[in-house]
Amino acid sequence: MTTTKQLTKQDVTKGWLRYYTAQGVINCYERLTTQGFLFGMLPIVEKLYGDDKDQLRKAYLRHLRFYNSEATWGSLIFGIVCSMEEEHANDVIAPNYGGEESDAEFDELINSVKIGLMGPMAGIGDSLDMATVRPIILSLFIPMAAAGSAWAGIGALLAFTIYMVVLAYYLLHRGYSLGRESAAAVLHSASMSKFINTIGVVGMFMMGGLSAANVKMTTKLKIVNDAGSWALQNTLDAIFPKLLPLAAVWLIYYLITKKKVKYTTIVFGIIVISIVCCFFGIM
Repeated sequence: MTTTKQLTKQDVTKGWLRYYTAQGVINCYERLTTQGFLFGMLPIVEKLYGDDKDQLRKAYLRHLRFYNSEATWGSLIFGIVCSMEEEHANDVIAPNYGGEESDAEFDELINSVKIGLMGPMAGIGDSLDMATVRPIILSLFIPMAAAGSAWAGIGALLAFTIYMVVLAYYLLHRGYSLGRESAAAVLHSASMSKFINTIGVVGMFMMGGLSAANVKMTTKLKIVNDAGSWALQNTLDAIFPKLLPLAAVWLIYYLITKKKVKYTTIVFGIIVISIVCCFFGIM
């Protein structure tokens, strides 16, 4: 009679909390975030293979292979791996199964899953969370900070942290429940597609509003003729209010997306141009 080894929801969550809090802390140039992933897997594999020291040793070595991904969306991978380890633990103790060849095949399978998913998950996490959601949240608290609220910075940090933890927890258990098919199921689900599209649209609106409210650019140039002189800025405002800030934002966007100019180059360029224009009384 065989005994089924099964992870509880608490087991998976406990391992994930170790992984999630250590992912960016336990790091090295050789393996990057491998140790953080292994640190989270320790209670998982110890429960599954605790009575088989040889299998436990192989599990340790299996998760010491190179791994690097974004922590939040990488939680999906962690959940998948927990599910695969659970399946493997039950297969190992089943009759007529096991041996070095089977273990080696499983090592390659689980490593292939991790390598195949860690790049796409990192790309989604960096572009969606860091480049879209985080600026949206910050833009909500910037007016409060500008008004002198000391809690604005804390509020932005807290809101973004809650978003990241809730999303990571959801992806973890979706990964565990759906197993190897979970990545495709999650990313191609209607709710996730709507979520990603909505975040993108809201991000565009927020960035537009943030640019209009915080990008300040005016000119001091005056047009002089026989009839007198008038400020060029007044004329521009009458034709198209905030035309110069809009032009500056679009120019920076063009340089970043089309010309691939580095952010640092653009920042230093803005500083130099601002100094020169102020010196000559243009801006």
